[in-house]
Amino acid sequence: MKYFILIFIGLITLVIITSCGLIHTTKGAPTKEQKELMEKYGGIYVFDKKLRDEIIQREKEREEARQKVTTGDTFWEQIEAIDKNLPQILSNGYKYSDGLGYYEKEYEPYYQKIKEYMGEEIFKELKPVIILTSFYRIKEKDKEKHIPITFLVEFTWTITTYGLYGDEGAGFRFTETRKTGTGGDNIFYLENGKFIKSNEKRKDMK
Repeated sequence: MKYFILIFIGLITLVIITSCGLIHTTKGAPTKEQKELMEKYGGIYVFDKKLRDEIIQREKEREEARQKVTTGDTFWEQIEAIDKNLPQILSNGYKYSDGLGYYEKEYEPYYQKIKEYMGEEIFKELKPVIILTSFYRIKEKDKEKHIPITFLVEFTWTITTYGLYGDEGAGFRFTETRKTGTGGDNIFYLENGKFIKSNEKRKDMK
């Protein structure tokens, strides 16, 4: 009976502690050294500085113009005027996009350049998330092809916390999992076929 009481008290204590989230573990959490590497290599990788600067300037002009747009019957005419007067066209004559894009086979040579800069061993260890953030479109044999200008390199991992979660309505669970990560505010420019880390710090995803 004495042992049963001790076990019961132990279980109650465990439930109280876990319900406060005091017992937890992390899955895939980086070490201190890995975090330092993530801060070193995370950021924007620029394959064409001139075109990136053009996009930043043009988007700044378009945003200033959009802030002057008024509501009313001529709203859409004003929006169309912005696209006409400040088109998303680069000096090379091609239309650009500053939206997000994910892995495509045609981006592989660009990924390899980033891997080359980080080093294959570090690249494999950190498993970076590489996101296309700006590119321009060209027609090649009746097909549209994207030519990357910038990529955002981030790192993510999964944290699993063990405790007592939920409520009577949703049900109780003993684990909670969430993804987290870091991006870094570095900017790297491709010069003569190699990336050079800039002293600049990025302000957005471009």
